[in-house]
Amino acid sequence: MLKKIISNFSNINILVVGDIILDRYYYGINIGNASESPTPIIKINNIIEKPGGAANVAINIANLKGNVNIISLSGRDDAARYIRNKLISNNIKYELININNYSTTIKSRIISNYNQIMRLDFENENSYFQSPLIIEKIKLILPNVNMLVLSDYNKGTLSSVQEIIKLARNLSIPIIVDPKGNNYDKYNGANILTPNIYEFQKVIGTTCYNNNDIVSYGLSIIEKYNLSALLITRDKHGISLIQPNNDPLHIAATQNNNIYSVVGAGDVIVSILALLLSSNIDIKDSCILSNKAAGLLVSKNNYFNIELKDFISLI
Repeated sequence: MLKKIISNFSNINILVVGDIILDRYYYGINIGNASESPTPIIKINNIIEKPGGAANVAINIANLKGNVNIISLSGRDDAARYIRNKLISNNIKYELININNYSTTIKSRIISNYNQIMRLDFENENSYFQSPLIIEKIKLILPNVNMLVLSDYNKGTLSSVQEIIKLARNLSIPIIVDPKGNNYDKYNGANILTPNIYEFQKVIGTTCYNNNDIVSYGLSIIEKYNLSALLITRDKHGISLIQPNNDPLHIAATQNNNIYSVVGAGDVIVSILALLLSSNIDIKDSCILSNKAAGLLVSKNNYFNIELKDFISLI
C-alpha cells in the first residue's frame, strides 16, 4: 500500500518558498603546506556545482515525481542562471524574482580526502528585503497546493514570513519550515519546524544532554510559537519528533560508518516529509521514512538528491 502511494506522488502539489543557493564543491588532495604560510595546499582535481537551499528541496520533490513550484529571490548573475537551468531540466515551475543590489548566494567548499577543509560564503550583507512580488506570486499559487514548505537561509526571500504563514493558514494549507536564526517569533503559527540540534540549542539558549531535555525544551517551543510539531535533526543521533499530547519519537540514524557529507540531508527530510504528509501518511511513519532516506544520502559520495527508485527500495 505504501509503495503504491509513494509511486503516485504526481497527484501532490508542493509550493517551496525560500532562499536558493549555489553549492560549489572543490575536491582535491593535500600536497603539502605553502612556503609563505603554514596553510595546506590542496590540488583540485574535480569541481561539482549543485543547486542548494530551497532549490535543492524543490529538486528532491521533483525527483520523487511530485509537482513543485518554487518562489525565491535571485541575482542577475551566473549562479542564478545555473540554478534556473537546473530547475527547468527538472520540470520545476519557478518564479525567481530579481531585485536591485541582490546577488545569489554561493557556498564553496574545499574537500580533501572526504574532509571539508574550508567553506567560502559569497552572500548579501543585508538579508532584509521587501518584495511585494513574492507575496503576489504566493497568493496566485497557494490555493492550488497541498503543502507549503518554507526554506529559510536568512538571505531575504522570507523577510515577510509571518505574512506568508498567515496566508497559508487562512487557506488551511499545512506549513513546514526549515528555520534559520534564533528568532522563532517569525514562524509563529506554522505546523512543523525542522531545526537541527545546533540551531535548536541556540534558540533555547542551552545544551541538551539527553532526550528528556530535548523533549522538555521542545514542548515549550511548540507551545510558545503555536506549532503542531517539532522535528529535530541530530546528525549521528538521528531525529526526534516532538508533539503535544503524544509520546516523543526518537529515531536512530540509519547510515553506515562511511559518512562523506551531511550536506543536503535536511533538505531530503523536508522534501519527503512534505510529500508523505500531503499523501495522508501518519507523521511518525513519515519521519521514519525521511530518516532512512537521509541516511542513504549521507552514506554515498557525491550524492546530493534522493531518487524515487532508491526511496522505494527503503520500504
